[in-house]
Amino acid sequence: MRLSRPALGAALLALAVLAVYGASVGYEFVYDDHVQIERNPWLRDPRGPWLFLTRPFWGFYMDRGTEPSNYYRPMFGLLYSLVARGFGLQPAAFHAVSVALHLAVTLLVAYGALRLFSGRRGDVAALAAGLLFAVHPAHAEAVAWIGDQVDPLTAIFVLAALYSYLSRKDRGEGAGWAGPLCYLLACLAKEPGTALLLVLGAVETAEWRREGSLGAAIRRASRRLLPYVAVFAVYVALRLHALGSFSPRSYGVTSSPAGAVAFAGGLFARYLAFLLVPFPARVLASVPTPTLLSPVAIAGLLALGVAFLGLLAAAWSGRARREVFLPLAMIVAFLLPVLMVNSIGGSNFSERYLYLPSIGLAWLCGLLAGRLAEILHGRARKATAALGLALLIALGIAGGARAAIYRSDLTLFRAAVRTSPSSEIARNNLGMALYNRGHLDEAEREYLQARRLDPDAVPPLANLAVLYEKRGDIPRAETTFEEVLRRSPTHTISAVHLARLQRQRGDRAGAIRRLDALFAAGGESYDALVDRADLWLEEGRPDKAIPLLERAVRTFPEYSKGREMLKRARGEEGRAG
Repeated sequence: MRLSRPALGAALLALAVLAVYGASVGYEFVYDDHVQIERNPWLRDPRGPWLFLTRPFWGFYMDRGTEPSNYYRPMFGLLYSLVARGFGLQPAAFHAVSVALHLAVTLLVAYGALRLFSGRRGDVAALAAGLLFAVHPAHAEAVAWIGDQVDPLTAIFVLAALYSYLSRKDRGEGAGWAGPLCYLLACLAKEPGTALLLVLGAVETAEWRREGSLGAAIRRASRRLLPYVAVFAVYVALRLHALGSFSPRSYGVTSSPAGAVAFAGGLFARYLAFLLVPFPARVLASVPTPTLLSPVAIAGLLALGVAFLGLLAAAWSGRARREVFLPLAMIVAFLLPVLMVNSIGGSNFSERYLYLPSIGLAWLCGLLAGRLAEILHGRARKATAALGLALLIALGIAGGARAAIYRSDLTLFRAAVRTSPSSEIARNNLGMALYNRGHLDEAEREYLQARRLDPDAVPPLANLAVLYEKRGDIPRAETTFEEVLRRSPTHTISAVHLARLQRQRGDRAGAIRRLDALFAAGGESYDALVDRADLWLEEGRPDKAIPLLERAVRTFPEYSKGREMLKRARGEEGRAG
């Protein structure tokens, strides 16, 4: 298994990626894809890139009302916009982009191994690292689910910035412009991209003796790092402007500093273990809050302590071996941002968070393969190569099977329930998938189970109300919608459905009160705006309807109902004038 020609090696890596993920091009939109893509008006709005840059990533989703968001990902929004403008809202196009991104990252990982390990050892290391990264089962979520193609996108910018930095460092030059620019794009793609600054700082700390003296090392490191620090400051300023604060929403997963430390330690241990042994599949999973003295928390905190001591030892020596230190730094640094569970919440243990750290694992395995190629000969080398190939094939088969989980909403959420049977979110989403396929009885059972798991959860209660309405049980639907709005006054779906039911039985005043209460609480959606405007038009008040319709059309310019109503309202206003 020697990479004798770059073109042959690239072809082998491409075949590996396509063998595992090629079938995903035929998969459907699932989970957040329906909102982020199908219901996202910014994707075709001429102002879309500016909106993604100046607002939260979910800022288009008015159904969330005034609820804050911690997600600021302008480059991800731009990628979505480019695909939507070029190919329309076709899942095949978005899936093809995900596969292409993963292939690009795989090639960059192999290239990085080739740079880290020279000579014949580098050839073997590059092929081994690239193949492992191509087929690692933990990547299925990031590649087969469109909603997470942001991780491969971030990895491309991270690796481009890293390689630019290392090249200029090895030549004794400053930072240049390409590396900081790629770092900015990595930050603007997804939050973990910011952790590259930690990797670069760790490399400078571990290699300072190469500069001659400590003073020279500090001066040169500062010259190289300051542009990246400035880029990070620009990112923070943009994020604060868009979100209002760095992380405005707290999910309250932990209630004390000790709890946060315990959870961080437990997650770190779980991620390291899953990186090495990525089984069984963890789909949209949450893990229980550990105590500070629990074995998993202690193991994770000890691992973090070892990592810190390793950095101190590398700083003391100043001549750390980059081919070992850099991969370890990649693993640790890119896991640190995802340990902040109060800012992430929801599915707080997700395979996608291992996409960036697994680059370090791939390089370490490449190092091992290169070393074995040097010391083994004859039959031992062939047997080891055959064993490695068999392992890669097994991992590839597992990766392909895991990717199939994301074929449709039904396959995804059935897998999520198997993974986390006590998750209210998984049960509710499975209920939605069943509802959309007409399996109302099964959907109701899942919604009720979700409510038993979390009696305070609003989504399964709202979905039950919609289900009752679908069955024709209007009194029960109205009662349930009312309960939803008592718990969440900005729940637009419930307000709109309830207003329409009131209007159907002739209670126009009730429908008006319902929609006005929604707007007063800070909730707003396309349907709410259009329905309230229609009520104003019935009263002969086009002057009141026009502002609402203009807001609706700005939000969803492709929806014909709002445009037609706006045209009619302007005509009525003109005749009245």
